[in-house]
Order: sequence, then C-alpha cells, then structure tokens
Amino acid sequence: MNGPITRAAEPASVDVRRTPGLEGSLGFRLGRAHRHLRSAWECRISDLHLTGVQAAVLRSVADGPGTGLRELARRLQADPMNVKRTADDLERAGLLRSISDPADRRRRILTATVRGRELADEVADRSAAWNTHLSDLLDPADAATLLELLGRLEAGLSRGDEHRA
Repeated sequence: MNGPITRAAEPASVDVRRTPGLEGSLGFRLGRAHRHLRSAWECRISDLHLTGVQAAVLRSVADGPGTGLRELARRLQADPMNVKRTADDLERAGLLRSISDPADRRRRILTATVRGRELADEVADRSAAWNTHLSDLLDPADAATLLELLGRLEAGLSRGDEHRA
C-alpha cells in the first residue's frame, strides 16, 4: 500500500439509503469488509494452527479466567453451541481446561492452560500488530471516526433498531 487512505476534499453527496444495487449497499459493503478482515486475520495466525474463532475464544478465556460458556458466548456475540464446540476442541488440544462450577453443576468454568495462555499472548501480540496495520490504512481522524461509527452501529443493532423501518 502506498500510504493511508485519506479523505476526499469534498464529502460525497451520496444518499446511502438510496444507493442502487446490492454491491453499493451499506450492509453488503460491511459484510464484504468483514470477510476480507476475517480471511486476512486467519492468514496472520495460520502458523498457530488456530482458526479466528478459536483464537477469539482462547484469548477471551485467557483474559477472563473462570468464564462460563454462556458468558463467553455473550461476550463474543456468538452462538452458545458453536462456542461450546470450539471450547471442546481447544480443551482436547490442551489449551483450555474446564470444570463444573461447584455452585451450579450445569455451568462449565473455563480457564486457559499454561500452553493456552502462552498461545493467547501470541494471539494478543499479533492482534495488536494487526490493529496497528488496519489503523495505518486510514488517517488517524478517519480511524477514530470509523471506531465511533461502528460503536453507534453496534449499539443500534443490539437495541434491535435493525427491525425498525
């Protein structure tokens, strides 16, 4: 890349609500950007023999030992059964350990093993470098604006605003 993507001199006067065609729509563009991000991230961690989902689960458990499966699924905004399967895979690989909560036998408490914490630290380091790279693709003001806009979009979607027309 030749440097950061910079703002156009004049803001575009496109009404995104009326942009014709699938490929011009906001949801499609966000989805496509997400697929590019996910693919590039998985390439950056492929030598660790983890998928992006496994890396996220491992890092989240390492950052919050004693996490239950439901709490972890909420934190990652993921399907609880998929999180359970991923945690099971990481446990079989010796990266996580799970025990039944003595206060609630239905609850499974997850912690990272020593090897899992070391791998989670490597994932965190690579994530920080990846975040820097992504931020460098934009100028600092645009990166800050994008983060703020994504936060507003996530908040609106979590309130169910996507169902309002």
